[in-house]
Amino acid sequence: FCVCGDLPVVDASQFNEQRWDHPEYEYPEVCLVWGNDVIKSNGDGFLGHWIVDMMTQGGTKLIVVDPDLTWLASRAAYHIQLRPGTDAAIGLAMLNVVLGEDLYDHEFCDNWVFGLDELAERVADKTPEWAEEITWVPAETIRGAARAFATNAPSSIMWGLAIDTQQNGAQAGQALLA
Repeated sequence: FCVCGDLPVVDASQFNEQRWDHPEYEYPEVCLVWGNDVIKSNGDGFLGHWIVDMMTQGGTKLIVVDPDLTWLASRAAYHIQLRPGTDAAIGLAMLNVVLGEDLYDHEFCDNWVFGLDELAERVADKTPEWAEEITWVPAETIRGAARAFATNAPSSIMWGLAIDTQQNGAQAGQALLA
């Protein structure tokens, strides 16, 4: 079972010698920062200046999933301030919205995704209201963030150790990648 063919980190042009000036570089409309306070630290070595550059130079909007009100969360279009350890429930509820409201990229999924119908069935009852009971995040916040991420292309994801090191980290990572 393969979900991701490379590192699950936003590119942010750090691998390009020309960086932002490369003619093919396109700033993400939305960056989903999940459990990673990249301004202070990042185990992957991607220091936080790039996300500030994306916000100030490219107008990138943020969705931040973090129990703490971090510097980035205070500037986010959506701050999903979840109960610690409930990341998988947020991921499932966001999938419920994206798949249930038909907000996904059909061409990409038709060509590259196997099992989408089964995933849609699996998350059909994982509504934002269901997740609100578990995560303490208002259903409308979850729904709004899922819609914002799915309907603004290109979007990107940057996750941190909060996903990798929790009890349900593998399940949360699977939901996030899906």
